[in-house]
Amino acid sequence: MSENDPTNALTAPLKGRRGWPRGKPRGKMAPKDIKMAADRAEPKAMLSKMKARPNWESEDFVGVGMDGVDRLKVPDAIIESLRRDGIALQWITRSIRGLETPQEVSKFTRGGWTPVHQSDFEGILDGHFMPKGQDEIIGVDDCMLVARPVEIDAKSRMANHREARRPLQVVEEQLGRGIPGVTGADVRQHGGQNTIKKSFERIEIQD
Repeated sequence: MSENDPTNALTAPLKGRRGWPRGKPRGKMAPKDIKMAADRAEPKAMLSKMKARPNWESEDFVGVGMDGVDRLKVPDAIIESLRRDGIALQWITRSIRGLETPQEVSKFTRGGWTPVHQSDFEGILDGHFMPKGQDEIIGVDDCMLVARPVEIDAKSRMANHREARRPLQVVEEQLGRGIPGVTGADVRQHGGQNTIKKSFERIEIQD
């Protein structure tokens, strides 16, 4: 094939012509080329010109992939530390879509729950849910953090447990005496008492 062949002129790059040769496929950028392009962008130089203070250099920085997992999660170490000091924590609903719910809040305050400020408990929760240094009631969206003594919390939970079991106890008592109009309710026909059998089965909980 000679240099004057017109077919050769279609594939060979022209002298002095800039750009990628016509017809030649473009391959993917190698990792080295990508790194070089990123280095040329100089992101640190541009970030240093931001007007706001860098949050990635603050004490509240939690790291990549750790923020937003559970916004209401109180660290276990803090919960255990406060319980040793006789303090129980709980989140309650203070509003629904921006509308205050005073009746809902009043129900909890009558039970002894008291709003927690960031400066409470020697500031152990300061900065975990709100900007650090703001001495306000700790809140996340429509929820508010409250606290009360563990003794009151334990008594309240036991009372709630008894109240939840009350309907079952009523049925057990009725079956023990016999329920009129219910087939098999007459204990004399069976020579014993009708009872509710209860059993417990172990359930494996995956981590």
